[in-house]
Amino acid sequence: MISGRLTMRAAVERNQASGTDAWGNPVAPDFQAIGTLNCFVWSTSSREITDGEKTAMIEDIRALFPLGADIAEDDEIAAVTDRRGTVIVPGRLKVEGPVQHKHSHLEAALKRIG
Repeated sequence: MISGRLTMRAAVERNQASGTDAWGNPVAPDFQAIGTLNCFVWSTSSREITDGEKTAMIEDIRALFPLGADIAEDDEIAAVTDRRGTVIVPGRLKVEGPVQHKHSHLEAALKRIG
């Protein structure tokens, strides 16, 4: 069962801002906490890309969540911790693309922010 694998906790935030400003542009995002979800986050691969004098590290990060978890595209994860609250994955992560529904869990691709 997948529940034994979900040993981490994700503090999930969702953008609550809606509407547009006086020039028709979206208003600034306002991320508010919506809860803490059981999860398991891992890196599938990382690679270095060099373009002339610039170098960047690309890391593919994925996460598992239980079925029925309130996680959606464009949500952000403020922190990934263990059960005791120790930070395991530092920095903010954003859910990229639609959350995939598997037979026993939800799976999401994550992108590091910042």
